[in-house]
Amino acid sequence: MAERRPPGAANVRRGFLQRQLATLAIAQVRTPNPMAPVRAASWHNTLVRLGVRLPLFAVYDLGALLALPRQETQVAPAGPTGPGTLGDADRLLVQSYRDLIAEVAATESVERAAALRLRDDLVAVVLAKLLRDVAARWPERLQWAGASELPLDPTLYTAPDLLALWRGLGAPQAVLSFARHLAQSRLQLLTAVDQIDFETLRLLGLFQTQSAPGALEIADLYSAFVSLEANDIVNFSLELLPSVLETKRATGVQVFSVDGYASIERHGNIDSLILTELSYDDDLFERKLVDDELYYYGHEKQREDERRLCYILIDASASMRGVRQVFARGLALTLSKKLSLQGDEVWLRFFDSRLHDLVKVQRGGGLQVPYLLCFKSERGRNYARVFRQLALELARLRRDRRRTVVLYILTHGQCHIPVETVQQLRGLAFLYGVFVLPSQGVTVSYAPLLHHAEIVDEEALSNRVERRRRALGIVEGAGQSAAAR
Repeated sequence: MAERRPPGAANVRRGFLQRQLATLAIAQVRTPNPMAPVRAASWHNTLVRLGVRLPLFAVYDLGALLALPRQETQVAPAGPTGPGTLGDADRLLVQSYRDLIAEVAATESVERAAALRLRDDLVAVVLAKLLRDVAARWPERLQWAGASELPLDPTLYTAPDLLALWRGLGAPQAVLSFARHLAQSRLQLLTAVDQIDFETLRLLGLFQTQSAPGALEIADLYSAFVSLEANDIVNFSLELLPSVLETKRATGVQVFSVDGYASIERHGNIDSLILTELSYDDDLFERKLVDDELYYYGHEKQREDERRLCYILIDASASMRGVRQVFARGLALTLSKKLSLQGDEVWLRFFDSRLHDLVKVQRGGGLQVPYLLCFKSERGRNYARVFRQLALELARLRRDRRRTVVLYILTHGQCHIPVETVQQLRGLAFLYGVFVLPSQGVTVSYAPLLHHAEIVDEEALSNRVERRRRALGIVEGAGQSAAAR
């Protein structure tokens, strides 16, 4: 049975869209990009999910300055501006708002942001960071408290008659009051613009994902910009990542410099197809093509190894707070980038009293970085249960998929796991342990069962240069261990 909606719901939503489009009559940024209003609606929707409800004109102006190349945007010229129905006082008010937008557009931070070509979710989160406190002090904010998400159909934003919509606007003074409020909050807004966190934006750009973020991902993304702990992890990660970005995958290809064919392969170009394969009838030929059962001549000899699975476990218990957390998560981000560039499949997972959600690194290196930066847990510790569950999972992978697994465990010196569980894990994976700042040394009984272990002591963490050197040494050694395995 089709879902039934209240008969007035569509009218209310359409009325809100027209109300928001009407506010664009006092927008001050000009752009020839026809998709700019649609993108502004997308930014507005993300702001609504974050609890920031604003007139669309402010979202449009500031978002366009952040998201669009400088050559595609222009602030309206100085002088009388806005709908012709405005009185002299309101025109002066809109002129003050225009001067503020021109001042924001001239800042170095906005120029840097525009050069980054930010994704829409990042633009929206930066807007939330800039406008949340300003919006909270807006006296007429309750008139927009019921703001809902806008539709994203481009046809609804094609050449609207802004003047007619403005004339039909029920409460233009509420819109003008926000323009006045922004102009009065000039110093606060300019300070927030100068404090845009480009380090976090840069880190997120190194791990771009292809999937659209959901509500939880947007919340994590916003937290990544406001959390001091996340900022420490970002700074440490950016110290490490430039050293691993040149990593290349070893393909095992043997190239012959002479003419002729070197091998017979299951994959290749159609012009290298062995001619006898064309003798099959059409149906059988198509089936063999789909199932990769045709044979091709090859100029190169390709060794098609199965992708290794590199499984990174990060201890998220209370014992891993502070410098331990910064080192472990920065190391995990860098290690995941290194291994994915090598061509390995990488899984990451937090654990404390249980195993948390599995995060898979995409083939292009995409990763849910905000989740790794902001994850928190108050569930205590139960290492025996966690690693028993992990042993069952690895046994299933070994049985069903015949995966070769390298298991990295990032924890502290008191991570006590039953010896019999570690012995079981040793038969299922290559075990690589990293113990961060063990207060009393590594006292665990299973340490000799690990294939490799690294200890990061207080001396290594107390010095910035030594901390970076130690982390890069672990990343390099871990990458070599995965390749050797």
